[in-house]
Amino acid sequence: MKEVQLIAKLADLQEVDYHNTLVLHALIELLIEKGLLTHEELTTKVHALDSQLSFQIDLASKLSETIHNRQVQIKPIL
Repeated sequence: MKEVQLIAKLADLQEVDYHNTLVLHALIELLIEKGLLTHEELTTKVHALDSQLSFQIDLASKLSETIHNRQVQIKPIL
């Protein structure tokens, strides 16, 4: 029963993802058609945001690893 529910939830997520992607694509096309945005500007912004997010993920991962390593080194007082 849980497996069926999980499959149904995944199908729902795929449908939502498809819908969101479609809406996003339509918005981008409208912005470009109206001259408010160029494909190059969009691409540049996507790359900049991707770099920032990658940096933040790497930083969070390193901080998490550092905290974990320090916790392992701490010995309980008996």
